[in-house]
Amino acid sequence: MTKIDKMGFGWIIVDGKKHRYDIVIFPNGEVKRRRGGILVFGSHLFKRKEFEELCRYEIDALVIGTGTDDVAKISEDARKFIERRKITLIELPSERAIQEFNQLLRNGEKVGAVIHVTC
Repeated sequence: MTKIDKMGFGWIIVDGKKHRYDIVIFPNGEVKRRRGGILVFGSHLFKRKEFEELCRYEIDALVIGTGTDDVAKISEDARKFIERRKITLIELPSERAIQEFNQLLRNGEKVGAVIHVTC
């Protein structure tokens, strides 16, 4: 079972491995770098295309970490895409989002996540 250990501005630790970029976590435990944005960090706008690959898996919930200062937002197109699939969407500042992600996993939920690690 994947576990997000902790995070700080510009980094996140998942299962003991430190990542210095935004991440996507798939329900099978795979962790990938989030694409798009400036340099190594993802955009402040989550787009539908980012969620399409993740939603190929059967998931109950999608946890979005909106950054350390809650700056990142979900586009309307992406929001509608998730709603049409009847997936529970949880948007929280990233530190709270990782707590929610870990709790959902402990509860046996099939969960995916996209975590923004800067502002």
